[in-house]
Amino acid sequence: MRVYIGGLTQAVTDADVCSRFKPFGEVRSVELPLTATGEGCRGFGYVNMNITAAQWRRCVSLYTGAKWKGGKLRIEEAKEDYTARLQRERAEAKEPPAIIVDKDERLTMRKKKMYASATSDGLEVEDMTLVTDKNISRYPGWIKGRYGRPVLKYSVIRPSGKALNYDPAKYKSAFERLVPSEDVKAKGYADLQW
Repeated sequence: MRVYIGGLTQAVTDADVCSRFKPFGEVRSVELPLTATGEGCRGFGYVNMNITAAQWRRCVSLYTGAKWKGGKLRIEEAKEDYTARLQRERAEAKEPPAIIVDKDERLTMRKKKMYASATSDGLEVEDMTLVTDKNISRYPGWIKGRYGRPVLKYSVIRPSGKALNYDPAKYKSAFERLVPSEDVKAKGYADLQW
């Protein structure tokens, strides 16, 4: 179990923490982050130890709120160490997938994935390159808008199941260029009302 200890003073050392927690179980390691100058403890630390549930309850009841070396202790169960979690996740990622899928099943899975991406809030794309007015011809579904900007035609599936195709380039209100005119004049900060 990994235990978080808060409320430590700068004078506390690894040996002090180890001797303090030894009565409750086997202390495997102690981690006390140092201050930026490296002179002492930053005020918290972690202890990795073998401890039973009964010993843990007793440790928490005795040490939480207790004063030790000028500080008030706070004891909690800590999250898994980042480096240990990263190693575990990398080991799990190296394992080959247990399910072997034939070609027909792969195609149906791809169709389901495409349907799921079309009905969700976003699109899944393999190529994350930027679509510009120069390379727009390489991307199907993209067209040039009123002011030369690339815009995507898309479909929205209604609750009835019918698809609504939407082309933003056809609608005047899709993109409007702000051109200064006589009707619109900038106001100063003093003229604005909140």
